[in-house]
Amino acid sequence: MAQPRVAADFSVRLYSPAWRIAAAVLVAVSYVSLPLLLALMVLATDPPIGLLGLVQLLVAFSVLPATIAALIRRARAARVEVYDTDVVVRRTRIVMEIPRGAIARVAPWAVPLPGAGFVLWMRSGRRLCDGIEVDDPALLLDALDRAGAAPLGTVLQHPSLLYAHAAAGAAAWRWSHYAWKFGVFALAPAAILFNAHQHIAYGGPLGQYYLLGLGAYVRTFALYWVTVALHLVLFAGLWRCLAEPTALLATWLAPARAARIRRAAEIGCQVLYYGGVAALLAARFLS
Repeated sequence: MAQPRVAADFSVRLYSPAWRIAAAVLVAVSYVSLPLLLALMVLATDPPIGLLGLVQLLVAFSVLPATIAALIRRARAARVEVYDTDVVVRRTRIVMEIPRGAIARVAPWAVPLPGAGFVLWMRSGRRLCDGIEVDDPALLLDALDRAGAAPLGTVLQHPSLLYAHAAAGAAAWRWSHYAWKFGVFALAPAAILFNAHQHIAYGGPLGQYYLLGLGAYVRTFALYWVTVALHLVLFAGLWRCLAEPTALLATWLAPARAARIRRAAEIGCQVLYYGGVAALLAARFLS
């Protein structure tokens, strides 16, 4: 007997309502904490927050929630296979076979947290117990539509799906991008601030080196570099937290321009990040 043909195979995450809420809250906290910590750094001047305190706050309110959310997403990993006759959802020790004609409609998530996704409703009136998160829901839904497994209608024009599709089309960031943005780029403002400190505290650019030696000189510069790099993470988080909801809202208002809106958000974040750092340095030394 011939085996049914696989039309498409997708890596997804399955969430019950409780697991989705937990992951969504953790993702939101990890992002929103960055501009809040930046505001705290600006306002807490007596006493100021030191490097160790900043690291502890960053780990507690951003790194830890993001890590837990990533572990939840990993634990909820599954696969969706679209066949000619049915749709198969596979997860560890669980296999759900959904007849092609059993799906009545697709309900996209209005808010893409912890990522973009949707819920499948059956003709029986019941919903699939788990919501489906996928990096680009449009591709999976298009496969379901072409296989005749889901009557999509205008679902693919839903703003949250268009926004996710535009985001998925952007080039993925690699570790080298982050190394440049927060490591290499941080050298420039760190060097400027370090040089100013050397003139103020020791009377010249090599004052600490002549007075206390190379070790103390290098340690002080490293302290400035790490501190600036962490502040840049918070600064980038500020623009990202403003750009993402703004772009999503703009996509709701103009769904047909989702790709342009996404590109504008990315360009805006880069311009405000690099230009903002230069402007802040200029304001500090020219005021």
